Amino acid sequence: MEKIQFSLLTHAVKGGMLAVFVKCSQYGSFIELDTNIRIFKEEWNKQSGLIKSNPNAIQLNMLIRKTLYTLEEIELTYDGEMTLTKLHDIYAKRGASADWYAMWGKAMYERNLKPGTIEIHSTVLRTLKKYRDTCPVTSLSEDFFRGFMQYLISSGLKYSTVCKEMHVVKAYYNIARKLYGNKVPADGLAFYHDPKDFKNNYKMKALSDDDIRTIENYAATGLLKKTHELTVDQFLFMSYVGTRISDFASLSAENFKEDNGRLWLEYTSVKTCTPVRLPLWALFDGRAEQLYSKYKNKLSEFFTVGDNSKFNARLRAALKNCNLNKHVTAHVARHTCASRLINRDIPITTIQQVIGHRQISMTNAFIRQLQKL
Repeated sequence: MEKIQFSLLTHAVKGGMLAVFVKCSQYGSFIELDTNIRIFKEEWNKQSGLIKSNPNAIQLNMLIRKTLYTLEEIELTYDGEMTLTKLHDIYAKRGASADWYAMWGKAMYERNLKPGTIEIHSTVLRTLKKYRDTCPVTSLSEDFFRGFMQYLISSGLKYSTVCKEMHVVKAYYNIARKLYGNKVPADGLAFYHDPKDFKNNYKMKALSDDDIRTIENYAATGLLKKTHELTVDQFLFMSYVGTRISDFASLSAENFKEDNGRLWLEYTSVKTCTPVRLPLWALFDGRAEQLYSKYKNKLSEFFTVGDNSKFNARLRAALKNCNLNKHVTAHVARHTCASRLINRDIPITTIQQVIGHRQISMTNAFIRQLQKL
């Protein structure tokens, strides 16, 4: 495969101005891509390929270089042989943004879809934005898609509706793979195959009281490495209070309030903007309060978890010798909290407040799924 060569040239346009183009050459052929920059003739230095004598010369030259870097990045990260036709198509569709939602919104109207189909795809996109406000293409990981599937289930949608929405999601994931190449995780949707597999294998997961006790006893042995001990404690805290990992990562000392000698956790959900106030002394024999006391002088370290997938990888490594044959992730902690509260006959309105659902109907759907375990 011959590398594409990039160079700059200009063409005269109306008003005595010049338009700056990038010339892309390969195998004796070439295409020209417009940078959308317009300047006067005397402002262009043909020998250096730079704009001069313009009050915004530095910024304009940076924009030109950014276009060149973007084109080179498209070529170098493309999974397969890059041609001039492919380069033109990808550059025209992706624009300057690597935002999956923006790409989706544009691609939707370029696929010659029927109006009814566009409306369906728009609805799925709106649901995705409720699940997560923004999504760069680099975030299209397995955790992202599994989380979205769980979000659909928790919303009380029928199994058939969840499958239909996931098929739409898969179509735009594949488009992103074509447009952005290696920037998009290659195995983000590898787990999702036949809808029957989804129905049978991707139900909610939660740990029992015995499972949590096994992890607690394992953490109490004193045999864990400090990094593993921290990760296990972070998971246990989330399982006691039911936070999402995004909410856990947003916590600081300011979120803990004392009222009449009692410790409360107060925060606003990152995902739903729902205010949550939890009595730490009353939940699961005050286990969360004990962990708070353990890390009171280093809370910034305790609430630092990093990327969701990396945390889950650390958690798997930390629990490798725990003799717990269960699938354990940060989100399992949230399900575990709700499941254990249900088994204690806690009122649904209280569970709603702990979990931080805006509507009781979502909590009902959440509980129905957990009761199928």
